[in-house]
Amino acid sequence: MRRSILSPLLRRHSPRLTKLTLSPLPSIQPIQHVQPLLHHTTAPYSSKPIKPINPETYLHAARKKLWKHRTVIDDTLSPTPSHLLTLSLADHVPALFPPDQLSQDHPSTEPFNNHRRQIPYLPQGHHLVYFPLQVPPSRLMRDGTDRAHWPGGPFNRRMWAGGEVVFRDGWERVLTLNGRVVMCVEKANEPVMKGAVGDEKVFVEITRDYGTQGGGGKTAVEEVRRLVFMRERERVEGVVEERRVVRAPATPEFTFSLRPDARLLFHFSALTYNAHSIHIDPDYARNREGYKGLLVHGPLTLVLMLSALRACLAKLSGQPPPDTWLNEQPMSYVKSLSYRNLAPLYVDEEMKVCLRRTKTEADQIKWDVWIEGPEGGLAVKASAVTTGLV
Repeated sequence: MRRSILSPLLRRHSPRLTKLTLSPLPSIQPIQHVQPLLHHTTAPYSSKPIKPINPETYLHAARKKLWKHRTVIDDTLSPTPSHLLTLSLADHVPALFPPDQLSQDHPSTEPFNNHRRQIPYLPQGHHLVYFPLQVPPSRLMRDGTDRAHWPGGPFNRRMWAGGEVVFRDGWERVLTLNGRVVMCVEKANEPVMKGAVGDEKVFVEITRDYGTQGGGGKTAVEEVRRLVFMRERERVEGVVEERRVVRAPATPEFTFSLRPDARLLFHFSALTYNAHSIHIDPDYARNREGYKGLLVHGPLTLVLMLSALRACLAKLSGQPPPDTWLNEQPMSYVKSLSYRNLAPLYVDEEMKVCLRRTKTEADQIKWDVWIEGPEGGLAVKASAVTTGLV
């Protein structure tokens, strides 16, 4: 079917994937890699000796492989995925997704009115359920992850180490939920190897720029995703030991608690087209990776932190809920957020999103943001900058 005759909603379910032939949109400068507090210390492995590698030779081959990964993904911004994300989280965090908001007519059920003064915009963080991976399951890694981001064996275990997202001025005018086509330019930066011999880890930084199409297109959102790849375990007997609990050094000003269940993890995996087995297969998570249960997605914690920031801004400004579909008022919003994942968060365990203002200026507010696990330990640590209150 020719693309020109597809309706916006049909195009939403058929994003177009092409190889990048033009220079990519400008991206934010790479940030220094930070070693996360990964979940393991010691675990019973098989007696098979670890094969040594030459870091220089390995990284040279990894650079050649990842350099080829420059991809453009077009997607149509239908309201449906964003609304489904809101529905999936509403029971878990009603303070961020109020039930009365969900009772309103879903905007995709009504034709868009060009005479409205404002078209609904994509809520911050909801871009994560658009522009998904575009490969069949047969081309995924054994654990369900994207082969295009993989630096090469023997580093076959992947974790989401952290990242950064920046919203440029005017992003809400570009990311509008009116069926427009938006482009995501994705590329991989040079890999970095860290760690002692036999316990090396390879960090791969993926940059994503989201904006309108064409040579004069505008970048609305810049994102960095930092992935860490580790050696595959030969055998795991029981749950791998975890590191000691590290507590937040400050008292939060705002908190939002939830207990993610397997249904939420399934819904988020489906919305993001994410087949990583650590989120959906408890046997794999325990017996292959050594975790005590399913892990909460790194991108899901990013959605929660951005949603919490927007809710706090709305409350402090006396604005309507931040995800109101047609908001006629000027709004406060998140300008940037940088985060590190320090420890795993597990299914059916309480987690708490915490926020604290650190500096308030006329035109912006700086925040400390973190997520605590069930024992109050730091699982995610972040810093954010928002606009001032309007």
